Amino acid sequence: MMDVQQGFAEEDETEEMSFEGNDNPNGSGSSDSDDSEKEREEHYVLERRIVELRKELAKSPNAYNTHVELISSLQKLGELDQLRYARESMHAIYPLTEELWLDWLRDEIKLGLTDEDKKKIELLFQRATEDYLNIDIWVEYIQFCLAGMDIGGVEALKKIRAVMEEAIRHGGLHVVKGALLWDSYRDFEMAIYQTTKGGSETEKTSQAQKITHLFNRQLSVPLLDMERTWTEYNEWLQILDQKIEPHVKATYDKAKGQMEKIAPIEDTLIIAVENDHKVAAYRTYLDLEMNEFKDPARIQALFERIVAEMPLYDSFWNDYCKFVDHQFKAAETTFAIFKRAIRNCPWNGPIWSEYILAAERYKKEDGFIAGLVEKAFNAGLATAADLLSVWMSFIEYLVRKCTWGDSDNENIVQLREAFTRATEHLDQTYDVEGDPECTLLQYWAYFEAKKLNNMPKARDLWSKIISRGHSKSAQWWLARVQFERTHDNNKEEVRKLFTKSLNGVSSSDWPELIVKQWLQFEREEGDLQTMDIAKQRCEARMKKVNKEREGQTVQEVETAKGRKRGKIEDAKESKPVPAKKPKISHDAAATSTKVVPKKKVEPKVNATEPASKPVVIPKPVTDPSRHANTVFLSNLAYETSEQDVRNMMSSSGTITDIRLVLDYKQRCKGFCFVEFSSQDEARAVLKRDRELMKGRPVFMSPSEPDAALKHPAFKYQSTLEKKKLFIKGLAFTTTKEDLEALFKKFGILKDVRLVTLRNGKPKGLAYVEFEDEVSATMAMNQTDGTTFQDKVLTVALSNPPPRREDRNLDKDELSLGGGTRVRRTQVSFVPNAVLRQTSQSSTMPPPVSVPASASKSNADFRSMLLKK
Repeated sequence: MMDVQQGFAEEDETEEMSFEGNDNPNGSGSSDSDDSEKEREEHYVLERRIVELRKELAKSPNAYNTHVELISSLQKLGELDQLRYARESMHAIYPLTEELWLDWLRDEIKLGLTDEDKKKIELLFQRATEDYLNIDIWVEYIQFCLAGMDIGGVEALKKIRAVMEEAIRHGGLHVVKGALLWDSYRDFEMAIYQTTKGGSETEKTSQAQKITHLFNRQLSVPLLDMERTWTEYNEWLQILDQKIEPHVKATYDKAKGQMEKIAPIEDTLIIAVENDHKVAAYRTYLDLEMNEFKDPARIQALFERIVAEMPLYDSFWNDYCKFVDHQFKAAETTFAIFKRAIRNCPWNGPIWSEYILAAERYKKEDGFIAGLVEKAFNAGLATAADLLSVWMSFIEYLVRKCTWGDSDNENIVQLREAFTRATEHLDQTYDVEGDPECTLLQYWAYFEAKKLNNMPKARDLWSKIISRGHSKSAQWWLARVQFERTHDNNKEEVRKLFTKSLNGVSSSDWPELIVKQWLQFEREEGDLQTMDIAKQRCEARMKKVNKEREGQTVQEVETAKGRKRGKIEDAKESKPVPAKKPKISHDAAATSTKVVPKKKVEPKVNATEPASKPVVIPKPVTDPSRHANTVFLSNLAYETSEQDVRNMMSSSGTITDIRLVLDYKQRCKGFCFVEFSSQDEARAVLKRDRELMKGRPVFMSPSEPDAALKHPAFKYQSTLEKKKLFIKGLAFTTTKEDLEALFKKFGILKDVRLVTLRNGKPKGLAYVEFEDEVSATMAMNQTDGTTFQDKVLTVALSNPPPRREDRNLDKDELSLGGGTRVRRTQVSFVPNAVLRQTSQSSTMPPPVSVPASASKSNADFRSMLLKK
């Protein structure tokens, strides 16, 4: 750095001397000085930005966009060694895109002067072709080989042919771009054929046969514009004075027929803009190849094309791994695909699980499998289901290693430790949501009872299962009873369980099932005395259950009557009602001979207004033709007036009616109906949902009949939403615009919503929805755990827990939106007895040194890189 600064100082002195000695009246020296000053300023700004980017990467090494910007800045600056190091650092974490690889390769080709440099470039090309299937990189590789080698040498010819065969093997089946590789190969062989015209006839004939064979191979593959290749083949045979062989024509016709079936899908892919449309098209493509054509090589080529275009779609990677593992049954090929899959989608648990199974299938050592589990935990698995999937695969592997009989042998001790670590890991990371069905505990209890004959431990595990929110569920208690009867059938223990379950199950969860099973058990296993005891307890419990149900029914009826009475009283207080004679019911007539007439009820009138002006009760929209044009507004401030609503909503269209729902004191009750002149205007208004009015977010929704009389209920998605992120830990001063600026660089935003209280105050939470899953996943991986506005963000895929009315919420329950989120495991949960491999160093590779024979200064490299 001192050398660079000294060089800048010398340049400054030279420029100052040149300026002082310049007497040109036209001022050309001043212009040169200005340009030089501007260049130095840009250079200084780049250096400062590079320092900032390196600091950001020191805090967040996985920040993808920061890596890209650092590489771009170093490329502009012309710092070759630093640029190489930055590219190596990024490639150690992420596979590089086609653009990044081509920039890297072309920069190195510019500076590749010696044979040693060219060998390094060849190795770089080989690394580039391993990340994804990129036809343009293969074409660039072929051109590099042709430009940098003497094609007259025999060894050089073999090497070029080997590269071209490798290119055909990887990309020759690419329907759209594969012809580029075939044409390059044939052009190369044609050039050699031209050089043999003056040679022997044997050499000429041999080269012609190679070209003919290339034509035959290409024509057997369905490729775009294959008719042109067929025409060129005919012209070539005319030169050789040969005829088309029947089998060549047959294979060509077959490939052309396949191409006709593929063409509509390719057309769909060309016009598809949304990733969802591409996914559907590729799914159709895969079904066609796998179910009709059934060519494994073509299926693999299609998978390679898909994952190159959509590398973050884990479902395709998962299918690709399974296909290769089951189809080719080769360890090297299988592991190569799995390594690429977890490199692109490290958050996907099923891919890790299949990788573990494949490692066991190909008899990898214990340390390798334990290392996979450790890497999976450190990769940031997306959901609790992903974490559970990895643990289950590892435990199943340990189970298959065990030999039952001796409970103290190493494998069984290891298995028990794994069960313990797995349950602790899930509980610490996700609480009860980590394994809601208690899959691990049930699996563990089975082995303790069945394989190890340890019923006390199995009963203890089942006690934990029941205590994890299942104590009031009849189904879980019956499963517990069935487990006891299957593995031990201790009658007294079973009776205790029936007693506990009957008392524990809620009246709303069908305790009749417990009663039925208990009595059936006594018929099969008991005697008269135990049957009498069971009947007495069951009858006593069912009396309490029926009483509880009756009380709940009465309470519901009273609540319904209270609502109805409240509406009637509101109507009486808000509108004069003439006195009516009391009606006598049939029951009253039968029990009483004298009816006392009620006093005449005088209408209540508001003291502040004349009695002649009754309060008008707005009616909900009842005309079906008007519903489509009407928007329902809720969460309005109580002081809201009709004019306030008109001022806010008039910008969205022509308002034909505003029905503000008022109480008997003419105050807003918090909701309103706004009718527009057209359905399109009403739909457009819905996009303004949660817009603020009087400091409160206004909820806007389509109008429904009697919407004002329904119970307000917050409805939300209760399943995993892969396009939507849930953000926690925001500063209360964060605005919607701040979040848009933070997340728009990852993809197209569909919606950004800050979660607020009903009074409009922020809660520090937000939802950000993208147009596609890839953008959402990338944003999650690169923002989770980062600092924003002095707050550490927690970013996860939106996955709210299912809402149940009878769910008992306690202080430890997750809050709204606090579903599963990504947490990176900081502590190793792999058993020490299994973990035998030391973790690899995470340091980045050192900068590539320049050979002494080609040593140059930084200024020389900068000039060469920037073409100065």
